[in-house]
Amino acid sequence: MNSDRKRFVLLLPVAVSLLGSAMPGFCAAADSAAAGPGTVAMAGKDLVRIQTGAIYPEGIEYNPATGKFLLGSFREGSVYAIDGDGKSELLVRDERLVTVLGIRVDVSRNRLLVAASDLGVSLRRSTAGPNKFAALGIYELSTGKPLHFVDLGALRPAGENHLANDLAVDDEGNAYVTDSLAPVIYRVDVNGNASVLLDNKEMFSGEGVNLNGIVFHPKGYLIVVKKNDGSLFKVPLKNPAQFSKIQTSQKFVAGDGLVLANAENLIVIANRIGSTVSNTVHSLSSTDDWNTAQVNGEFKFANDDYPTTGAVKDGKIFVSESKLYRLLGNPAAEKDAGYPQKAILQQVGTIGR
Repeated sequence: MNSDRKRFVLLLPVAVSLLGSAMPGFCAAADSAAAGPGTVAMAGKDLVRIQTGAIYPEGIEYNPATGKFLLGSFREGSVYAIDGDGKSELLVRDERLVTVLGIRVDVSRNRLLVAASDLGVSLRRSTAGPNKFAALGIYELSTGKPLHFVDLGALRPAGENHLANDLAVDDEGNAYVTDSLAPVIYRVDVNGNASVLLDNKEMFSGEGVNLNGIVFHPKGYLIVVKKNDGSLFKVPLKNPAQFSKIQTSQKFVAGDGLVLANAENLIVIANRIGSTVSNTVHSLSSTDDWNTAQVNGEFKFANDDYPTTGAVKDGKIFVSESKLYRLLGNPAAEKDAGYPQKAILQQVGTIGR
C-alpha cells in the first residue's frame, strides 16, 4: 500500500436494498427507484477521502448538529469528527480511554457517550489489564469536555473478564452498555449512576465475544445481538428479566453492530469470529413488534474486510469497515502508525420517508 493510501479512510457509498433487482455483492432484490415510506432502497455512489492515520475506527456516529461523522479509534482510544471534505479533527482525547468501541450521540443533551475497554492492542493500557476493564465515558458533544467517567467493571465480581462493547441511549438519556465477556447489560442514568440492568449467565455466556450490538426501540425495549451464536434478543426495559429471543429464519453469527433504520427495519452488520467469516450486512424487517423478523436483503463485503457498525446520515445508512482484524491479530502493529490498513464508511441503503 502506498503512503497516500495509508493516510486515508475512505467514505465510499455503495447500495444495499431491501427491494428490487439483484446486483453484484447482493443476495437480495434491489430497486434503484426512490425508497417508499418505511423501506430501504438502493443509493448512489460517492467517494470522500477522510484524512487520518491508522486509527482503526470501530464505532461510528453522525452528529446532525454539525453535519459531521464521528469515528471512535480502536487503536488510539479517541474520537474524531470528520467533515464533508474528509478533514478530521480530534474531538475527544482522554487518557482514561484505552480502546474505544461503541459511541452514541445524545444531541438533545449535548452528550457523546463512549464505551471503553482494553484488549491489549491499543496505544494505552488500563491499570486493570487486558480483558479486565469496562467503562463508559460521557462528554460534551460540542466540545469533547468530560462529564462523567463510569467504571462498569466495578459492578461485577473481582477478577471477572470484561469488554464494554456497544451502547444505546433511551428517550430519557439512560445508557445501556453490553459486556461481551461478562453476561450483563449495564444501565447508566443521566447523572452517571451505574447499575446492572440484566444478568443472565445461561443465555449471555459462551466462547469468545458474546453480547455485542445494541439499539433502543422507541416502544421501550432493547434489541441486542450475541456475536458468537448470532442470536437476537428483545429486552423490555420495564421488565428486563422477561427478555426473549427474536425468532428469525437464520442466525447472524459474527453479528457486531446494529442500526435501527426505523421501527420496522433493522440492519445487522456481521464480520468474523473464530473460523466464521461473514462480512455481511443483513437487512431485517418485522411486522409483529420484533417478536419475529425476516431477512429482506444482504450485502457481502470481501473476505478481507471487517464491517463493524453503522450510523444514519440524512436518511442514508453508512457502515464502517476498518480492517480491524489486522490489529487484533498483530499487536505489534500498534507501534506503527503506517501499518497497512484501510477503513471505509460505506453507504448501504436509503431509508424511505
